Amino acid sequence: MGLLRNTQLPDTLAWERVLREPLLAMVPANHPLARQPSVSLAALAREPSSFSTRTSALACMTTSSLAAPLRHTPKIAQEVGEAMTIIGLVAAGLGVSILPASFQRVQLSEMRWLPIDEQDAVSEMWLVWSKHHEPRGTGKTLS
Repeated sequence: MGLLRNTQLPDTLAWERVLREPLLAMVPANHPLARQPSVSLAALAREPSSFSTRTSALACMTTSSLAAPLRHTPKIAQEVGEAMTIIGLVAAGLGVSILPASFQRVQLSEMRWLPIDEQDAVSEMWLVWSKHHEPRGTGKTLS
């Protein structure tokens, strides 16, 4: 049993969604986009960005399904392993990024969180388990 975000699951796993939240853009406080009330994915894609390593679920989802309608992928300037590192890079002025809204609890004066215009810019978290070893009480616990 485990928790996963936005990844394609193999047929051998069962899942139940436990969280759905919007994705938010992060931009340096002195960036021109920081003055806007919200930002489009197209505007973000034109900027150097910092994302989790390409193998992370969020990076795969962000650079593939959300960027697909843009007809080009974001300019990834930095690939890092942790969300807090991404936040630090954005605050240092080293690009823009996207993270789930729950990370908005981190507030730094050097960066700004912005809503993303596209309605499908969301992140889901799922409880997953093997279909062959379904844990007892899962349905009762999550219902």
